[in-house]
Amino acid sequence: MGTLGSVIKFFAFQQGNDKHKPNEDAYSCTQLEGNNSFAVADGVSRSVYGDMRYPLSALPAAEEFCMSMSLLASGISVPTAFALANTQIILVNEKAGITPDTVDYLGNDYICCEGAAGVLEKKYPKKFSYGYIGDCGILVYDDHFLPVFLSDNPMGIAEQFREGFEFKDKSEQRIFWRQKLRNHPDCRFMTYGALTGEASALSYVKTGSIDLEAGDTVIMFSDGIYPFIFDHRFRRLVASLVRLEGTFCQEVINMILGNYIMETREKMQHRGVGNLDDDKTFIALTVVS
Repeated sequence: MGTLGSVIKFFAFQQGNDKHKPNEDAYSCTQLEGNNSFAVADGVSRSVYGDMRYPLSALPAAEEFCMSMSLLASGISVPTAFALANTQIILVNEKAGITPDTVDYLGNDYICCEGAAGVLEKKYPKKFSYGYIGDCGILVYDDHFLPVFLSDNPMGIAEQFREGFEFKDKSEQRIFWRQKLRNHPDCRFMTYGALTGEASALSYVKTGSIDLEAGDTVIMFSDGIYPFIFDHRFRRLVASLVRLEGTFCQEVINMILGNYIMETREKMQHRGVGNLDDDKTFIALTVVS
């Protein structure tokens, strides 16, 4: 847990997945000239077939996103930061030899990410400007920890439809999902966006702003946290952590939240809740004054 001047109190939590693959989440917290920017990103997993080793990690795309979003603190706009991140991800792919001519949407799919970011500006200390793409989200609580705002999750709806499609095998399904549904805003059917470096990805970035009051808490999270945000224990636990006086080491915060997730996952599994084994990352920031 830390502080950014007298305006913000914040802490972060990150936990790896149980899918036998590397962590591909990233986050950043930046203060510059009194402005405070925050970002969470989720690298999109690559395909593994048979005895094939896990291909190149998508973590570099998530890290590039967070580095680009740190520039929000310097005063660039949210759309500009997302455009910059998308351009940097082109370079990540080119370094790996992945271009529009070589992409196969399977093991050689684009290295890409989804993400959420925001900035609390010094000159407008109660205004939080944000942007997000995919199923990384933003949740705002008031000082009584009642929900004020929650970003939508278009990926959740699209994935439910995906389960109803018929394909001859997983390869055909993944090619269709990535080549036909991803970053095709002009199609009549439902599509989704991810920062692959393709210009069309930016059509899926959603931006806005919300006025924050003293005591409000903003949570920015990767999709591995999504199942937990509706749980009353999660809300109470975050509330207790942000209201603690002083600072606490990251290991203690990880232990407290890790124990909560371990206990809650078992109950959720019995209720048939999905996506409980994914990477889990979130930042919680509270407006002090």
